Amino acid sequence: MYSFTSRVRYSEVDENWRLTIPALIDYLQDCSTFQSDLLGMGPEHIASTKLAWMLSAWKIEIRELPRFNDEIVVSTWATGFKGLRASRNFTVRAAGAPADAEPLVRTDSSWFMFDGNKGRPVRTPESECMPYMERDGGDAPLDMPAIPHVVRIEDEGEPLVPVQVTAAHLDTNHHVNNAQYVAIALGALGERVPAAPLTLDVHYSQAAKLGDGIYPHLHELAGALTVTLDNEDGKHYAIVSVS
Repeated sequence: MYSFTSRVRYSEVDENWRLTIPALIDYLQDCSTFQSDLLGMGPEHIASTKLAWMLSAWKIEIRELPRFNDEIVVSTWATGFKGLRASRNFTVRAAGAPADAEPLVRTDSSWFMFDGNKGRPVRTPESECMPYMERDGGDAPLDMPAIPHVVRIEDEGEPLVPVQVTAAHLDTNHHVNNAQYVAIALGALGERVPAAPLTLDVHYSQAAKLGDGIYPHLHELAGALTVTLDNEDGKHYAIVSVS
């Protein structure tokens, strides 16, 4: 397990002085990126091998969002490598909380390896997964519901306010950052976003790039508010569900 400690900043909180959900996702992404860099699997390694981990989905269970100036411990560990997929857990805890205390946030995530030379996903080479397996030393996975491989949306949904991708949405891959899709979806929902505790399910289908239009549509499915972030042809960039 890899962990780092931080303090919730003013720039990361909402009007209620709680950590925003996009800022929470930034912490999770940073944690896995810090671990990869520590293991020698960071930007230089990716540049030389053209192999990169891409996030396909995650389930984020939020019991409570930390407040401004709270000290938190963000942790992550790999939980499995099988075929084209890999899985990784995360927790966010209050710093100094007892070891058996319930985390503020629990997360499961699904990843795949993308080969930049071939331009497609590939089976994970042993050399790419061994550093995480050796480091993690068998940390048990969280007891969470399995992430479905496919989410099907049958209805067209209610159109919400569209967004055009700007440079502020992009990451180092020149794609819209994972947290930005969630920010767009939650922004489209506005006051309909429930307060914690809540569960967030996010599935990524294709990457939006600079200048693309993102067209949110609201669907009410199985008790959840689901926003599909679509291109102009109705194909999904991402699906974000809140329950």
